Amino acid sequence: MRLTKLELHGFKSFADPVFLTFEPGATAIVGPNGCGKSNVSDAVRWVLGEQRARLLRGGKMEDVIFQGSSARRATNVAEVSLHFENSDGMLPVPFQEVVITRRLSRSGESEYFLNRAPCRLRDIHDLVRGTGLGADSGVVIESKMIDALLSDRPDDRRELFEEAAGVGLYRDRRRTTERQLEATSGDLVRIDDLTSEVQTQVRSLLRQRNKAEKAAGLTTRRFAVELTLASREMASWQQELADLDERLGGLRDALPLKHEAVRAAEVARDLAQAARAAAETARQERAIVAAQARQSVLELQQELAVAEERHRNALTRRERAQQERQEGAAFGDRLQGEMDAAQAEETLCAEQLHEALEVLRTKVAAEEEARGTVSAARQSADAADRVVRELRDTARRLELERENAERELADVAQRTAALVAEHEALTARLQLAERELSSADEQLVMAREAAAQAEAALEQSRAAAREARDREAAARADVRRVEEEHTAVQGRLAALEGLERERVGLAPAAAKLLRERERFGSDAVLGPLSDFIGADAAVAAQIERFLGATVHAVVVRDRAAADAVRQWHSETNPGALLLLPLDALHDGNGSFDADELAARVRAEGAGGGWVRALLGKVKATTDGTGFIDARGAMWLPAKDAGSAGPLTRRAELEELRATLANVDVRRAEVQSRAQAVHAEVVQAEAAAATAADNAAAAQQSLAQASQVRSERDRVRERAARELADAVALQERLAGRHTELGDRVNASLVRQEETAQKLLEADESSTAARGLLGTAERAQDEAREARAAQQVAHAQAEARRQVATERRERLARERAAAADRLVALEREMQALAEQDGQLEQQMGVWQQELEARRASQAEADQALAGAEQAVRETESELQAAVAALDAARVDANASSETLHVAELRHTELSGKRTAIRERLETEWRRPLDELFANYEPVDAEDEALRIEADDLRKQLEALGPVNPLAIEEHEEETKRLEFLTTQRADLVEAQAKLQQAIKEIDVTARDLFLATFAQVRAHFREIFMTLFGGGECDLRLEDPERPLDCDIEIHASPRGKRTQRIHLLSSGERALVALSLLFGIFLTKPSPFCLLDEVDAPLDDQNIGRFVRMLNEFKKKTQFIVITHNPRTTTEAADAVYGVTMQEPGVSSLVSVRMRGPAVDATEAEPAGAAGPA
Repeated sequence: MRLTKLELHGFKSFADPVFLTFEPGATAIVGPNGCGKSNVSDAVRWVLGEQRARLLRGGKMEDVIFQGSSARRATNVAEVSLHFENSDGMLPVPFQEVVITRRLSRSGESEYFLNRAPCRLRDIHDLVRGTGLGADSGVVIESKMIDALLSDRPDDRRELFEEAAGVGLYRDRRRTTERQLEATSGDLVRIDDLTSEVQTQVRSLLRQRNKAEKAAGLTTRRFAVELTLASREMASWQQELADLDERLGGLRDALPLKHEAVRAAEVARDLAQAARAAAETARQERAIVAAQARQSVLELQQELAVAEERHRNALTRRERAQQERQEGAAFGDRLQGEMDAAQAEETLCAEQLHEALEVLRTKVAAEEEARGTVSAARQSADAADRVVRELRDTARRLELERENAERELADVAQRTAALVAEHEALTARLQLAERELSSADEQLVMAREAAAQAEAALEQSRAAAREARDREAAARADVRRVEEEHTAVQGRLAALEGLERERVGLAPAAAKLLRERERFGSDAVLGPLSDFIGADAAVAAQIERFLGATVHAVVVRDRAAADAVRQWHSETNPGALLLLPLDALHDGNGSFDADELAARVRAEGAGGGWVRALLGKVKATTDGTGFIDARGAMWLPAKDAGSAGPLTRRAELEELRATLANVDVRRAEVQSRAQAVHAEVVQAEAAAATAADNAAAAQQSLAQASQVRSERDRVRERAARELADAVALQERLAGRHTELGDRVNASLVRQEETAQKLLEADESSTAARGLLGTAERAQDEAREARAAQQVAHAQAEARRQVATERRERLARERAAAADRLVALEREMQALAEQDGQLEQQMGVWQQELEARRASQAEADQALAGAEQAVRETESELQAAVAALDAARVDANASSETLHVAELRHTELSGKRTAIRERLETEWRRPLDELFANYEPVDAEDEALRIEADDLRKQLEALGPVNPLAIEEHEEETKRLEFLTTQRADLVEAQAKLQQAIKEIDVTARDLFLATFAQVRAHFREIFMTLFGGGECDLRLEDPERPLDCDIEIHASPRGKRTQRIHLLSSGERALVALSLLFGIFLTKPSPFCLLDEVDAPLDDQNIGRFVRMLNEFKKKTQFIVITHNPRTTTEAADAVYGVTMQEPGVSSLVSVRMRGPAVDATEAEPAGAAGPA
């Protein structure tokens, strides 16, 4: 597998499409500062999937798109492609060439392509996995990596090792697992709180369930007793209702005959109306026909007028066409003369063009001869220049070697002085480190004591919070009980209010009258009698027993209103109805005895007079089973009379409203108490949270104190080692000072010899350049002569072309004039034919106009006959309406007779309906369903009534019952079981997460140590290659904690005994860092490696070592080197690309120097273009 090409378009400064082709070995990319060389390395990172804009030297990912320049607009898309040769099948796809492409638009849309087919970033990662490629691999080595390795910050150095080992993935997994563990612990605390609360609710609901089960048993018995009594009472009325049904059946059978007569009369009236409507329709149709006939005559007259106008226009057009034909013939003759002149001019221009071409060929041959002379002179001058450049390079190299030796000599002297001061500073640091270590031990002891105290406070706060939650659960249970009682009362109240609004229990006729009261006026119908009576429940039941069906009477304003209602009653026949007109009663407003019924009720509103009249001077018997009026007559109603009527319902509504107000007060009290307890819970939990935070802070302080103690210990050990290294280094620097002085003297001698050779080579180069200038001037004169002749040739060609175009244009115009003459002739013939046809059509239309006028006269006559038929059908309709009125009077008389019978039937039905409504209201089911589901009780009626009262009292003694307690107890029990199961699952998950963290730590540790061993071996091997000997090593500061400790680099080049890389020269330090970077790269190798200005800090001597290493490694790995150093370019590169900014802000590849001839990279072939050779 090998990288073959890199394509860029719109990426950073590469605004135009650019490509770089790569061959095996090393390819160098050179150019001045700021030209965009490093954008090539950014492009490689980006196309391989880099997602961090910071590593691409940007603030956001859109910064990689070309931002524009002073002369160009910004582009909207950036695209980079990498081409790989896959002949060895290293990439798992069946292609010999693989192209990976990434595209980003300014809208933020990012796309990836594999061999131009869309794919995902994950697909790219899967493809290159195991090949050493990838955004996080060592495929790109930058100069800032050298800074990271040499930095005093151990985290920067560790990051490179962890990237090579792939430990970052395990760190991410550990952090994710720790977050999951923290969430699981929090869930466990919350589920413990929920379990405690649910246990309290289960105990409370168990008590409510026992109470509800007892109430259900009493209710079932009461249901059987009440239904038994109701069934017996309803059976006693069955025979009378049967007789009434038979009588009503006969009346109702006769009434339809009367109604049938009414309907027959209505049919006759409808037929008369239909006949009149048909006559009216016929009249309208005749009128439409007459109007259409008149419109037809008008339209034909308009057509004749239009035809006459068209005839006049045709004559005018024929005259104009004749005139145009004469003018066209004259224009064609004039064009023929101009064509003959243009033909002659074209022939002359062709002869001039042939003469100019012969002269041009002579000038081109002279220019080619001059170009050959210049080429030979340039080769001679270039050879002389190469000699001068080589001598100058040698002089510069000698100067650099001397300067480097002098700088190193000064550096040795400076470092010697610095080492003396450093020795004193290291001694002081060692003493300080020992004092700080003692202080850290004391801080560690204090932190352990604070952590123990914080844990004790945390436990106390959690206990207080648990007690507060228990009190809150009890308060919530009280709130729930009051809410249940409130819901029950409110439900009963809403049901009764609904019955009151719908007038349930009121006689059907009275209910219907109240629904239609608006038809009699706003105050004609005042309302039912029950609306004007106010009493408590016991008195209301007694009043209903006395009044019986009279309680369904309707109070009206006066007798006139009563007459209007009577007429409505006769028309609608709604059933029995009792009316109480206010003007039919003279209310004396007298006083009543306390035991009279009128004194025990409240006579309310306009109907109060009737209340006093009906109940005045009436007393209940001692046992309450009968009533005695002023005359002494005793009324003994049935025991079930008036039970559960509208008065009783209104009394119960008042009692329920009072009860609801009391429950609201109690609910507000328990809710206020629950809120207070909840505030205590919140306060206790806040205190527990604060204690937990304090405990966590104490533990953190303990961990920090422990870490500080370990750090102080490491600092003391490091200071001791550095002190020993400094003493050894002082001894080696003295020998190095003498060696460098000898090197400086030798360099001065060699510089003088090179300077003499350079003067001689400059003289030879100047002479060669003189000859080259003479040849170039001769070439310029030949080029100018050839250019002048080319201009003359082009002018002759232009004149011939103009003459040819003029001749062809005149020919086209003459042909167009001939075509126009033919077209005018055809048009004149067509106009003559159309004029004849139009005259013939006008004759036909004149005859049709006479026929239409005759049709119009016939339509007017038919319209008059239709109007006479309408008048005759109107008389027949009036006779049918009179017959209908007579039939309706007969039917109304029969309806009145039927009403008397229905009145009694309604009274009995009302009693039965009252029982039905009472039972259905109380038991909330239809009566038929109630009778179908009860079991009759075998006992006397009186015994059953006593038992029913006793059962009612027992239910009232139980108080409010939660009917949902059984279901809620079962639900809360299941919820408690579910929470218990969930807690067990959380405990198990917590243990698994803790085990997973341990396994991740073990795996990451093993992986890091294995990678560290490989990097260490490669580092030693490359160090020996670069320095030709010496010693180097990598050490973990704390081998027991490899994932957290610092990594120390030790290096001693050949002939030196220092171990600390900070004491090496800058070039040696850079080579040590390069050795380590290449060691990391070889640990995780990739098919190619891009080096971005890593040789910048190296001097000539160290550049030679770097070049030797590249030449050694490029046999196995393909290298792309971005560099400023000419030695790297000339001695290691097999091909060189130059990057420049000919246009400000836009990078381009201006040329490629290869082993063959030079190629301009901007003249690239579209696809498959040859790369550097």
